[in-house]
Amino acid sequence: MNMMDVIDQTLQFLRSKINTYNNTTTDIVEIMNIATLNDGDEFVESTSPIILSIVNIENDATSRNPNIYRHNTNNPSSIEKYKNPTQNLVISLLFSAYSKEQKTDKYKDGIVKLEHVIRCLQEQNVFYINGTSEVDPAVNEHIKLILEMESLNLSQLNQLWSMLGNKYMPSVLFKMKMISIQHNEVDGGGVIERANIKLWNNHEDDIAGQIEETNDIILNK
Repeated sequence: MNMMDVIDQTLQFLRSKINTYNNTTTDIVEIMNIATLNDGDEFVESTSPIILSIVNIENDATSRNPNIYRHNTNNPSSIEKYKNPTQNLVISLLFSAYSKEQKTDKYKDGIVKLEHVIRCLQEQNVFYINGTSEVDPAVNEHIKLILEMESLNLSQLNQLWSMLGNKYMPSVLFKMKMISIQHNEVDGGGVIERANIKLWNNHEDDIAGQIEETNDIILNK
C-alpha cells in the first residue's frame, strides 16, 4: 500500500472510531490543517468541531524489521531478499477544539468533545488496519496503530502554536506509531544452515561491480 494512502486511511479510520464512540449520533471530528483556519473557516462544517491535524511525521527507526531474507530455492547454500523493509512512522496528531462562534457555550461544547476524544483513545489505544502491498500483491500487510497521549509544557505549547501560526486552542497531542506487519505464504523448507552472501555495487551480472563475497557462513551448528 502507498504510504500516503495508508496515512489517509488511518485518519479516516480514527475519525470514524471517535465519531461512533459511546454511541455518538453526530460527527464531531473534521480532518484538516489547523494552521489554515486563519485563512477562513468556510470549509468547516460544524460550528464547534474537533479539528484533527498532522503536525509532524517521523521515521520510527526502533521498529525496523530485519527479517527480510529467506531460503533461496535455486541455491540451497544461499539466502535471498524477498521483501523490502517496511517503513514505520511516528505521526503527531493534534486534536483541537475549534469554534466558529466565539460564545461561552461553544467553548464548553468544545471541551466536552475534546474529553470525548481522550476517553476514546485511552480506552483503546491499539488498532489494526488491513491492506495489501502494491510491490507484491501476495504480501498481506497489517498496519498496527499505537497511540499515546503526549504532555506538553507551556514552552512546548508556545512553540507548537507559534509554528502553526495560530492562537492557542484547547487541544491534545497524540503520538501515533504506525507499524507495518507483513505476512506472506512461503514454501516450506529445511532450516537454513549455511549462507553465502555477495554484494554488488550495481547489478549481480556486473562482475567488476562486486564489492564483497563471503565464504559459507554456518548459521546452525
